[in-house]
Amino acid sequence: MSVNPDLKDQIRNLIATMLRTSSAEVVDTTSLAPLLTSLGSAKIRLGLKRMGLALPGGVTPSTFGALWSALSGEATPVATPALSANPKPSVSTFASNGAAPKLHGSRGFQGLQVGLDVEEISSLPVASDYWEHEFYRGTFARSEIAYAVLHAEPRAHFAGFWCVKEALRKCDPSFAGISMERTAVAHDPDGRPYITLETEAGLERLSHAVSISHTTAVATAVVVASPVFSEIAPVAPPVAQQPPAPSPEAKKSRGLAKLFGI
Repeated sequence: MSVNPDLKDQIRNLIATMLRTSSAEVVDTTSLAPLLTSLGSAKIRLGLKRMGLALPGGVTPSTFGALWSALSGEATPVATPALSANPKPSVSTFASNGAAPKLHGSRGFQGLQVGLDVEEISSLPVASDYWEHEFYRGTFARSEIAYAVLHAEPRAHFAGFWCVKEALRKCDPSFAGISMERTAVAHDPDGRPYITLETEAGLERLSHAVSISHTTAVATAVVVASPVFSEIAPVAPPVAQQPPAPSPEAKKSRGLAKLFGI
């Protein structure tokens, strides 16, 4: 296929920026190992998307030359996937009156499923405008950006949100094909986090439990999916125990004590 001769240089500049090196040092044998993380792969994906390109499914190039070969051989325009009206059976739609939705546990699980992710805060790109930066726009929901920019160190909160998205996909692989910005972290009135999913029908709240934490250097999140709550047998209330009937000797002793006033 015919390839724009300037395209390789544009991709080279993109990779050089991500590797924090000069374009002249990016050659076909340059390793992409520092970018072969979930976060690094997302950066590459979004950078290529801006150029109108997408890697073929399942391709993970280990060098710049392999990246270029994959793109020059099968570079395809990016198509926006249609939103599924009901992509997950374990979600519940928000009530139209704003009331808290009734939660349903994740179906298909025989026991607890746990996902954990840890990310260095410094690995997220620095941005002068998080609303316009391609990485943040392409990875986080607008509600997440609005929450993070209100804090002194937005990247710490973005890193926590990223960990939730990754932990969710590790915990529940049915979310693997859903774009990152469609799953978002929200907070209830008490500040407790939960996860939402964007669908054609609107935002839906997932039943997965989530916990987020971070230091000044790293962020981490744990996501847990449980069986359907209704399938968990309720704990029976304790049966009231009747005191044992007193023996004849005990009755006689109490009678004598009462007679003599003791």
